[in-house]
Amino acid sequence: MTPLLVTDMEAFWKPEPWFVVVLTVTSALLLLALGWLFRRLLWGIQGTEGSTEAFMEAPRMETPQAPSSIRSLHFDGRAQDSRTGRDYLFNMSTGAWRWL
Repeated sequence: MTPLLVTDMEAFWKPEPWFVVVLTVTSALLLLALGWLFRRLLWGIQGTEGSTEAFMEAPRMETPQAPSSIRSLHFDGRAQDSRTGRDYLFNMSTGAWRWL
């Protein structure tokens, strides 16, 4: 009996050079986009915690309306409280504010 010699080459995939470049650039852009999204998500969570604490302290700074000097203050801004929905006026230079 003589041994059987098999000389068969396996087929393998060899992509075109332009395809390798496109695949590499697309992968890099995908990783950058995911990194940006992840960073923005983390920054948004941290930023929300800080702004919530600062916002929670704001109502304690309400100035009394009794003195006439407070009534004559110039309020240069108007905003709406996100918790209660009430509108208030504020002065950007002094930090004074009052409910409407």
